[in-house]
Amino acid sequence: MSWEGFKNILLVSLILISGLLTWSYWFYQPTYNETEKTNYVQEKIFSNLEPDEVVKPTKLIYHKGDLSYGTYSEEMITSAINSIKKWNLFNFQDQSSKYKNTAAINKFSEKDGFIELIFNDIVPLSFYKNYLKIEDNELPNVNFDRVIIHTGNDSIYFVSSEKKTVIQASVDKSLIEDFTKEYARVENLESYTKLKLSETNSILVPSGEIKVNEYDFLKKASDVKSFKEALFIRPSTVKQEGDIYTDGLSIMKKNPKTSMIEYKNLVVGAKDEKKLETHILQSSIEFINFHAGWDTRHRYASLDEYSREVAFRLYIDGLPVFNEDGMTEIHLEYGTQNVKRYERSYFNLVDEPLDQSEVTLPTANEALKYFKIDKGKQYDANKLTDMTVGYKLIYDDNSATTLLELKPVWYYQYDGSWMDISEEDLGGLMDGLE
Repeated sequence: MSWEGFKNILLVSLILISGLLTWSYWFYQPTYNETEKTNYVQEKIFSNLEPDEVVKPTKLIYHKGDLSYGTYSEEMITSAINSIKKWNLFNFQDQSSKYKNTAAINKFSEKDGFIELIFNDIVPLSFYKNYLKIEDNELPNVNFDRVIIHTGNDSIYFVSSEKKTVIQASVDKSLIEDFTKEYARVENLESYTKLKLSETNSILVPSGEIKVNEYDFLKKASDVKSFKEALFIRPSTVKQEGDIYTDGLSIMKKNPKTSMIEYKNLVVGAKDEKKLETHILQSSIEFINFHAGWDTRHRYASLDEYSREVAFRLYIDGLPVFNEDGMTEIHLEYGTQNVKRYERSYFNLVDEPLDQSEVTLPTANEALKYFKIDKGKQYDANKLTDMTVGYKLIYDDNSATTLLELKPVWYYQYDGSWMDISEEDLGGLMDGLE
């Protein structure tokens, strides 16, 4: 064999050995028994929350005649739902067949004397029954997105427009009378207006201009190594290279610019392989409690039972906080019976703002005009399902500062997603309307 041939063989061998060592470093999978795969040691980085502290209504609407009044006040809404949790509920009946479509259910929900407590997305009754006092032994297996109190009689309803569900239950009439005296006082609520978007679609929004505070907050970051301890079964086997951590079974990536981590379980199988014994909403809350915890201002945001995804979002002053990079949200995606993907920030906002000032936002009607112009010919009135004032979290990813700005803007739930109009586009639209 020639010297050149020997050198080529040696070079190929070294390349193969290097590749094998690299593969072993990142993808070596220790042998764990089944118990070790599913049992984690609780690692508390932030706070733990009870499920009903996370899954709660975010809006209260009272219908009086042809007028509507409402509030985002977290204090009032929490007080209202806590009152309902003390009631003895009985005689659950499925009334869904009386309502042919979403429009019929929406019309029913806005009847004179009805008080709506509205959740961000569907809530399984099988989950929420654990936080109510229910006398019936069996309940309909349904989802709801609002609880409705009929102030004129002894009925409470669990309703979902999306699922076309109306479940009626009975309650002591004297409890509803007391509830009405407390929460149907228009002097404590804001006037609401119905915006007719199309022949089949309308939304309720606050009337007039909106006065709301904008804030500057400092963020308080946690050491990402704490998340390594919380998320990996055996943290001592985890290998790190740069912002990537893995033990061969799972991988965690850190994004220093957004102060977020994304964790993936590499051994989770197909989504339809096996169902969880508990609902993924319940399991998600338990998972977060055991794997780092919450900013106590996080609230349930959305649920997709088909794709098996759950999301929670930060709320300030009863208003949702959005960020285009997802910094205000906690996302979980399930595979079989375990979490497949877990994405969240590794910081909290400090308890009190560094600075605040009051600003005035345009009316919902004006904001809708801007949105329609911004969408142009692509605008479809039936795809707009809600509008709300929310906070846009703004940060400087080129700076080491821990300052975060919470800027109030109008948000639009359009085609299943929340979006806003950028400040630059809004300025141009306003100039064009002058």
